[in-house]
Amino acid sequence: MKTGTMGSGRFGRFAVVLGALSLGLLATGCGEECVDQFDCVRERGTPAEGKRYVCEANRCVVRDLADAGTGGTDAGSDAGTDAGTDAGVACADLPHDPKLGTLQLQTGYAATESVALPDGIGAVTAVQGGSEFKLYGLHGADNSLYNLGTWPTIASSTTPLQAVIPEDDRGSSTFPGGYLTNDGTRLLTGYTMAGAGFPGKVLVYDSATPGNTVYLSAPGNYTAVGVSGGFLINGTGLEGVAEGGAAVYALKTDARPFSGFKLATFPVANPASGYTALASNNVAVLGYSDTDQGYANFLRAVAPATYTPAFSGGTTLALSDANAPSIYASSEHPEASLAEIDGFGEGVAIRRSVYDSSFNEFTHDVSRISLTVGGITPGTVTAGDFSPVLTTSNRCTSVVLMAPMGADLLVGVKDKNGRRIVRLQLPQ
Repeated sequence: MKTGTMGSGRFGRFAVVLGALSLGLLATGCGEECVDQFDCVRERGTPAEGKRYVCEANRCVVRDLADAGTGGTDAGSDAGTDAGTDAGVACADLPHDPKLGTLQLQTGYAATESVALPDGIGAVTAVQGGSEFKLYGLHGADNSLYNLGTWPTIASSTTPLQAVIPEDDRGSSTFPGGYLTNDGTRLLTGYTMAGAGFPGKVLVYDSATPGNTVYLSAPGNYTAVGVSGGFLINGTGLEGVAEGGAAVYALKTDARPFSGFKLATFPVANPASGYTALASNNVAVLGYSDTDQGYANFLRAVAPATYTPAFSGGTTLALSDANAPSIYASSEHPEASLAEIDGFGEGVAIRRSVYDSSFNEFTHDVSRISLTVGGITPGTVTAGDFSPVLTTSNRCTSVVLMAPMGADLLVGVKDKNGRRIVRLQLPQ
């Protein structure tokens, strides 16, 4: 059986703790032996010296190391992507594009600027001011926010803006969420702690008036996205909200003190938290996993005409097929695990990964689903096809983060040439 850990591409410690709470596990179909060669290792053990497994037609096949090939998800090595090997070929010996390494950009998309990704930065968010974008970063080692400058001239400052975790909560049982988003002025990220209900907090950092920065209780906060006037937090509770449970919680920031409420509930009996994103046309993508289906992941698209009245009025929206069509189900895409989603123009970018036997993450692809608002009623969302943006034929280059920047998408790339952020643009 193939499994994957949601969020390990950010800060893996958080995913380990919340795996049972909010992580979708993928399973191959009955009668399928494998999805990639790592399934074969788990099922059959280590192959003989000079041999390796490949997964062909969902069956494990033993081949000589030299003949294993480099195609598709079967290529790879536990050695990793920086200086390792891929199907017996050293990554250092393979041609690497200066921007995208060994990743393959699909027809129509453009990779424009590419700048160095500062050391230690595991998540970024872009705050728009006129025609400029100011970037902020979340550092994975000291768990602090940093000003990265104005795109494309970015570099991590030496002085952190704010610690994500207040001193009273720091310790071995504290787990940063690894996400970072903004509402146009304020930045939001969060963390959880071991304990009943996964107690945690979100940090709301005010970039205009840092003195107005606050921490708010938010148990089980897993992902979040900024919207006009506040944030949508995918978790199990929020300060001031009496009734918890896996849901999407709204935090309104247009007046002080901030107010929160349960914005949306999921259409399954026993949900767990999932992914959250916002397209440039303000379609919200709200995700969850279904514990009764082995933590299968689902994404639903909600038109602004549907969720805005609930956001403004402080009411709860029950997601359903009628008001929030499903646009992605992990059971329909068993070849890789969902790792991250972000807005990409009028649509959503989906980063997917595969994992080795030690749960090291390897990029499988970045794909996109277009989301069109309109039709018979303003609340209708029509989803386009699942369309690849970045693919790979080996595991020598990985995508380590994504972030929307206006209608474009920033992707963090890592390989033998280091770490960098590349700006991707939609077909014109």
